[in-house]
Amino acid sequence: MQNADNEVRDVLVINLNSKETTITDSLGLFSIEVKKGDLIRFTAIQYLTKDINITDAILNLSLVTINLVENVINLKDVTVTPYNLTGEINRDLDRLGLEPLVTSGSLALPNADLEVMSQSQRLLLEADRGKYIRYYGIGLIINTHKIMNRLSGRTKSFEDMVLRDEIMDMEREVITKFSKKTLAESFDIPEANVDGFLTYCMSQNDFTSLSETANTTEIWAYLEERSIEFKENEFAKK
Repeated sequence: MQNADNEVRDVLVINLNSKETTITDSLGLFSIEVKKGDLIRFTAIQYLTKDINITDAILNLSLVTINLVENVINLKDVTVTPYNLTGEINRDLDRLGLEPLVTSGSLALPNADLEVMSQSQRLLLEADRGKYIRYYGIGLIINTHKIMNRLSGRTKSFEDMVLRDEIMDMEREVITKFSKKTLAESFDIPEANVDGFLTYCMSQNDFTSLSETANTTEIWAYLEERSIEFKENEFAKK
């Protein structure tokens, strides 16, 4: 698989007949089992979807090159006022005369590299800050704030909020990588049931672990495995 300008990694390849799927590697290479008459679909956010019919001529080749076309959105009209911008970044930066961006990182300030916490994470940190007991000389200090938050369930509530945020972030990442139509066609799930499928995935204890890997291939393999369970459960209900 190739494209003149862009990388071709993480393009989803689907055999629409057998429902077998794979994803291209960093070089755009992939392999998938096919037979004559199969319809192979190539889909990615940055490219136009392309379908290839498997013919005898293709089967006789040891290597097939697929050319993809960029998915370019043409705008009817673009206004770049009030600064008389040209739309060319390099030229516009010189014309605007912008000063270098000053950030905590550029100033080498302490903790400049720390990740910005969400509101849920800040609430959890405030509720569960510090150790239960701190020794001070020959005495000790009991962290009653931390203990009371634990006993009242306040800390647990904030932990659940943080977990929900992580799950929702992961769901958005899945939808960004793979459209609902792609998920429906690849896993043989009615498109109207894809939201239910994603909800099923989100309810699994290992769903949030995907955010640690953030690997397209691993995410797809996880969704594929869960789709089998989801369809079995749906069938058992009927």
